Parts: sequence; C-alpha cells; structure tokens
Amino acid sequence: MSLTDTVFILLLLIAFNAFLALSELSIASAKRIKLMQLRDAGQAGADVVLFLKDNPNGFLGIVQIGLNVVAILAGVFGEAAFNARIANAFAAWGMADGWLRDTLSFTLAVGAITGIFLLFGDLLPKRIAIHAPERIACALAPVLRALQKPFTPILWLCGKLVDAILTFFNIRAQGEAAVTTDDVYAMVAAGAEAGAVDRDAHHLIQNVLSLNEKAITSAMTPRQNIVSIDVDDDEETIKTVLAEEPKARFVVTGGDIDHPIGYIDAADLLAKAIHNQSLRLHRDTLKEWGMKPILMVPDTITVLDGLDQFRNAGEDIALVANEYGVIVGLLTMNDVMAAIMGRIVEEVAREKSIVKMTDREGAWLIDGMADIGDVKELFGWPSLPMEENYQTVSGFLMSLLKKWPRKADSVIWQEVKFVVVDTEGSRIDQVMATIEQPVSMLSSAK
Repeated sequence: MSLTDTVFILLLLIAFNAFLALSELSIASAKRIKLMQLRDAGQAGADVVLFLKDNPNGFLGIVQIGLNVVAILAGVFGEAAFNARIANAFAAWGMADGWLRDTLSFTLAVGAITGIFLLFGDLLPKRIAIHAPERIACALAPVLRALQKPFTPILWLCGKLVDAILTFFNIRAQGEAAVTTDDVYAMVAAGAEAGAVDRDAHHLIQNVLSLNEKAITSAMTPRQNIVSIDVDDDEETIKTVLAEEPKARFVVTGGDIDHPIGYIDAADLLAKAIHNQSLRLHRDTLKEWGMKPILMVPDTITVLDGLDQFRNAGEDIALVANEYGVIVGLLTMNDVMAAIMGRIVEEVAREKSIVKMTDREGAWLIDGMADIGDVKELFGWPSLPMEENYQTVSGFLMSLLKKWPRKADSVIWQEVKFVVVDTEGSRIDQVMATIEQPVSMLSSAK
C-alpha cells in the first residue's frame, strides 16, 4: 500500500475517533434540563440525546467498540507503513541493522501515530465538546444512535453483564440525577459572581431554596414578644394594647399565652372603639366579636412545613408550641415572607443587630436575638456545636456557657471572645464580640 493510501486511511480513522470522542463527552456533559428545554423548543436530536442518557450502556458500548477498532486499525496501518520507512531512513544515515534501529523506528512510529491520534482524535474534540455540549450532542446523537442499532444484541448482553457486576458490588447503576438544590445554588452563585444575577435576586433564590432546612423557630416571633389580649382584661388595658402595639391581629388568651383561645383582628377592635362601644371581651360573645380559632404547629417543623400548614388550613397565623405544649412563639405569613426575602427586607435590622464598633478594631456589639446564621457568616464559620438546638446568639452562648447567663460572663469560640454586656431575665440582651487573634476567614465582616 502506498504512503498516500495509508495517510488517507489514517486521516479517516482520526476523523472517526474524533467523532466518537466528541459524541461521548458532549452527550455525557449535556445538562438534562437544557436538553428538555431544547426538546420543547423543537430542537432536532434533543429527544435522542435524552434517550441515550437514560440508556448509557448502549451509546457507551458503541463508543468503546469504535475506539478499540480504530486503535487496532491505526496500529495495523500506521506501524506497518511508518516503521519500515523510519528504519530505511536510519539505514540511509549509516545506522547498522539490529535491535537498536528496530527499537527506535518502532518507538518513533508508534509515538508519532499515538501523538497525532491523541491531539486530533481525542483532546481537541473533547475541548470542543465542553464548550457547547447540548448543541453538539443534538447534532451527533442521531448518527451515534444509527451506528448503535446493528450492535443492539451485543450491547444488550454487555449492558446486562455490567448491571450484574454493579449489583454484585452494591453500586447503583443510574443515569444523571435530576437537578438538585446544590446544582441550583452553584448555578446561581456562578451567575451572581459573573454579574448575570442581581445580588438581591441571588439572596432571594438562596432563601427560597433553604426554607426546607430553616427551622420554624428561626422565623417566628419569640414568646416574650407575642402581644396578646386576655378575656379578663379591662377596657383600659385593651385600649393601652391597641395604642402601644400596632398589630394587625391579637392572640386572645384565657389566663396566659399557654392557654390560647383564638385571635381577633385589630380592625374589629378599632371599629368598636370608633363607635364608642365597650372593648371588654366576654367568653360567650367572642364569636360575635369575630374571634377565630388559631392554628397550632409544633416547633420541630421547618418554615416550608409551616407554609404548607397555612395553605392547608387557609390561615396565615399560628402559635408554635414545643413537645410539652408550651407556647414558644408566633408565626405569621409576614414572618415567612421575611424568611424568604432575607437580606432584602432585613438589611437594616441586621445592621442594627450586629454593629461594628468604630472605636475598637475587630469588635462588634451584637443583639442577643441576632440570627446565629448572621454571626456564622460574619466570622466565616461553617458550623457551630449543636446548632440545631438554637437560632439566636443568646441560645448559642447559653449552649457554650452551660448555665444561665449573667453580666460579664465570657466565653471564647474559634478565637472570638464573647462577653455578656446585658441580660433581660434569663435571656442575653447584648453581647460584645472581639477577635482575640486574626480570623483568616473573616470575609464578610462589616
């Protein structure tokens, strides 16, 4: 066979190798969600790519068969054609016949063919496939599917053998999973970093996705801040509550907050006051006043679970109780929206709850009710000890102190010293946080 014929065959083999490498990587890298969008938009070949991704044994099998055939043929034609010519060149240069000349000519022939196939038949096509995997996969998948059909029986048998081996080693043989929350987090973060996603939109999406992980106790109004009206309160007490606590609704209790009766809209009370009617509540006339039964939810659920309870009950207010029936907080739809909006609506509140001291370097005055997630972000802490048991800085320090806090109590965690500045009952009101040593992860400090 002439050198021209050999080179032509090798070029065909390189092209076929490039096609197989391009097809394999583009189909494997193509995102399922993008392929579904292309299919819905009428893109030809998208449905074939989805079929191949759901049945990987078939297209991976035909690719491997093709690559092995190409490798064998390349060795047969390339080595035979170039080895002898390189040996003759060495002979012309005066190298004697023997093992050294044969070894050098064989090594150079195989090395040259391998390098050319590696560059043009493997690396270059795969780099191209990475840039636009969905578009390339849609174009090449029908051809690969057509090549696969004649080998269906062999590929089916190989696939069954592979499945049996995977089952024996307890390895799940599954295709690409659906888009996960982590995938969305990563895509949104990448978009925000590139400037394609607005900063507020970035935080909004993150907060929505984290609703199923955020404990309801982190979003509720704590027990000590619940404003209620007792059925035995006199008219002056009720007027004082209306004047000093501008709430849309008030919890109605029968003695204390642990004995709730329902809730009443402030508008109903104000209407009575405007018409100079008595505001005094009576147990037997509560329904006439417009009092409604209040929803009760456990403190072990997430914010997303609370939202589901609101939807199922047709309510947007609920009392949160612990396992002993003690009321620990109040959740409203506004609280859920605040959890969703996060930084967008609470930026000012956060700045007030964590204040950077201007007269001291590396010092912050922190409200005891500040969200522990904000403190974790401030100091770059990935996790805290037993953090599932508390949601605020007060709870965090109580967990570390292991006692009821008092003024001047202090504790050091991860090179940050926390000192209790003031208390309110058994709750920490204000804390001074100072850095004892430089914190390398202090990336988001104000």
